[in-house]
Amino acid sequence: MRSHDLGRWSVVGLVILGVVAVVLSLLALRSTSGVEAEPAPPPPLDTQAPAPAETDTEAPVEEPTSEAPEPAPTETESTEPEPTESEPPAGDGPTVVVIGDSHSIGDDTWVDIAADELGWGDVVNLSSPGRGYLAAPRSCDFEPCANFGGSVDAIAEAAPDLVITFGGFNDGDYSIADPAASYFATLRDALPDAELVGIAPVTSTDEAAYWLTLHARSINAALGSVDGVFVDPGQPGVGDGDVIGAEAQAVVAAAVIDALD
Repeated sequence: MRSHDLGRWSVVGLVILGVVAVVLSLLALRSTSGVEAEPAPPPPLDTQAPAPAETDTEAPVEEPTSEAPEPAPTETESTEPEPTESEPPAGDGPTVVVIGDSHSIGDDTWVDIAADELGWGDVVNLSSPGRGYLAAPRSCDFEPCANFGGSVDAIAEAAPDLVITFGGFNDGDYSIADPAASYFATLRDALPDAELVGIAPVTSTDEAAYWLTLHARSINAALGSVDGVFVDPGQPGVGDGDVIGAEAQAVVAAAVIDALD
């Protein structure tokens, strides 16, 4: 019986030793797998490898900086002769300012005809629909959007040799004697050496009202006090519609040319 027990215990001991061996081997495998996990950090070292590319990009940045200063002198040199080329045309003819109403706006007006015939240089057209000695324009492409008297500064800013004022129809049946006298007097103070011309108002309606004659007299008197020139083309545009037509424009132009030629 004792020898049988000893054999049994020897078998149990062997089993225990085998289990212990298996456990130890498993622990050994875990420890080795944990140790292998540590080498993971090297990838960041590999990602840092492209760093030398920064040194490669720095080198070409220095190259354009050395080339950039070169064109600068050529730009300053090329701009210097330009003012001398633009100066000669200034003496082609007198600078003229035209200020009026719708009769002086558009293509092929009395302004174009007179400018060609009289050899005007720069022509500054400040005309706006509805402008008069009393009446402010209905709309403007420039400032100030005012009547003749309120536009003196804009006229003087152009430094004209000749100023031609054409209007009065839009003022209606109201006296323009004082506004016309004040306007031309202020204009003469602003431009003491300029030639001042005023054209009597014309109409394109079916009839020429009597007050247009009164306006013409007021304009003539105001111009006389400032040594100006009065132009009366008559009423060539009666019945033309919204604005005077081509024939009436030609009549106005002829009257201006006769007065200034």
